[in-house]
Amino acid sequence: MRESNGNYRRDYYRSGGQTTYIAGNTVRRMDAMPDYWENEQKRRKEQEERELLERKRRRRQRAIARRNQDKALVMNVGYVTFLTIAAIVTCITAGFYIKLQSDITMRMEKIAALETTVNQMRTDNDATEKRLATSVKLADVKTEAIQVLGMAYPSAEQIVYYEIDHADFMSQYGEIPD
Repeated sequence: MRESNGNYRRDYYRSGGQTTYIAGNTVRRMDAMPDYWENEQKRRKEQEERELLERKRRRRQRAIARRNQDKALVMNVGYVTFLTIAAIVTCITAGFYIKLQSDITMRMEKIAALETTVNQMRTDNDATEKRLATSVKLADVKTEAIQVLGMAYPSAEQIVYYEIDHADFMSQYGEIPD
């Protein structure tokens, strides 16, 4: 309603704690529900359809898995025979492997014992060589050679000198003169 000053009258009605606001006497919009409500309904319906399809898919997969488990539990004679042969072959292979490992271990122990023996012999040989070298004096050998065996130092005529032509070695093509 229009007032005398040209403005619309605004009425407030109170009834039981609710306030109703009326601005004018015309309906501003024909739709009782907004447009987004219809879009929301479509979205919900599509989502429910997707969820329903997903539940069906999961149910189908569970059924397939259950069938596969049932098939896996069934053992026929051929399958049991195959498993038995496979177990026997595996046990034999493991036995051969363990035997080879023990053979290798025994051989390694023998090699270690032989190396210890060789090292002990080398040590004994070196000790014996040193003992012999220190027990014999060169002066005693010289005296024994000259007096007992009749050896003498070579005279100047017996010494033969050779010239080397800047080589590291010398080849002998004939007998050395007396």
